[in-house]
Amino acid sequence: DISTLISMFKDVGLTEKDMVTLSGAHTIGKARCATFSSRLMGVQPDSTIQTEYLTSLQQLCTQGFVINNNTLVALDLETPVTFDNQYYVNLRSGEGLLKSDQLLYSNGSETTRELVEFYIQNQPAFFENFKTSMIKMGNIQPLTGTSGEIRRNCKFINSYSSA
Repeated sequence: DISTLISMFKDVGLTEKDMVTLSGAHTIGKARCATFSSRLMGVQPDSTIQTEYLTSLQQLCTQGFVINNNTLVALDLETPVTFDNQYYVNLRSGEGLLKSDQLLYSNGSETTRELVEFYIQNQPAFFENFKTSMIKMGNIQPLTGTSGEIRRNCKFINSYSSA
C-alpha cells in the first residue's frame, strides 16, 4: 500500500515528493509480465486498471489460459523510449503498469495524487525535480562489508557456500 511505499523511501532519507518524482523514471523501460500478472487475473482483476488497458495486458501476457511470465511490456505504452511526463498521464488514465505506480494516483495520499497532477501539467518541473531527487538517491550510503553485497545478478541474492 501507499503508506508502506512512503515508509520505505523515508527509511533511506527520501520524501514522498522524491518517491513520486523518481517513479517517473518508469516512463521508459519494460517489465516482465511476472511482475504485474497478479493484477490481471483471478476472480477480480485490479480495479484501478482501465478496462481496455487490462484487456490488452491480458492478451499480451497470456498464451491460452497460462501467463507467459517472460513477455516484456513497455512501462509506458504511449512514449516507451522518451523520457517525458507521459507516465503521470498514464496514471491518471488508469494505465500504470505496476501496482506500485498506479497506487501513486488511484490509492495514493493527497500529496502523491497532487504531485502526479502537477507533473502532468508541468513537465519542466518534473525534469528539474527528477535531477534533484536522483542526486539525493545517489547520495544514499550503500551497505558494505557483511551488511550488504553487490549482486552478481541483480534479480537474485548471491548464494554462498559454507565450505
